[in-house]
Amino acid sequence: MLPILLGAAAAISFVGLLSSEDPAANDADAPAAGEPVVRTFTYYDIEDVSAELDERGLHLSVPVPITDETVSQYCSYYDEDAGRMESVRYCTTSGIRDAHGITVGNINLGGTVDGPVVALAVLDPVPPASSGRDHADAILEGVIEGLVCDCWADKTPGGFESVSAWMDAAESRQHAGSPPLKSTVSGLNETDLILETSVTQQGRLWTLIILQ
Repeated sequence: MLPILLGAAAAISFVGLLSSEDPAANDADAPAAGEPVVRTFTYYDIEDVSAELDERGLHLSVPVPITDETVSQYCSYYDEDAGRMESVRYCTTSGIRDAHGITVGNINLGGTVDGPVVALAVLDPVPPASSGRDHADAILEGVIEGLVCDCWADKTPGGFESVSAWMDAAESRQHAGSPPLKSTVSGLNETDLILETSVTQQGRLWTLIILQ
């Protein structure tokens, strides 16, 4: 699968799907009873993602480190606050395979050797009229649960009851021939989640970016 570079030139804001958690909740010194503990992900947490995908009938390959000049092809991301593309010095990439052994995407973690600052789930094009959305939904759900928390149903970031509902909304607003669409939601364990989708001749592309 060819890596996908993420840029802002073709991206448009997904107005109306931005959400922020109650500021009072962020000021709490400790989570309330029953609330998930806020954590940051590490390179080792790819094992949690692998376990989540296994439960969904998908499999993750062993991470391959990338430290040469191609690192920007795997782990670059657009920093909204800085208004520029950001690259990293160290990146790992893992291939996602379906039940038939076919690679359907990659999960990349990038930052420094000491720890990642960004995670990207980049899926291969999903052909029209296929069952690929099932895989896409399962992959993004597994990545979020493995790296952020299993708390989407409790938090409903952006007002969406599920990851699938978020993807449905993005898909309904982005049509063939339109510029790539980007939707950002916050409020899930103080983590920003960015969903990008576009349509090519090969099918629909999905990319999930998690910044910490």
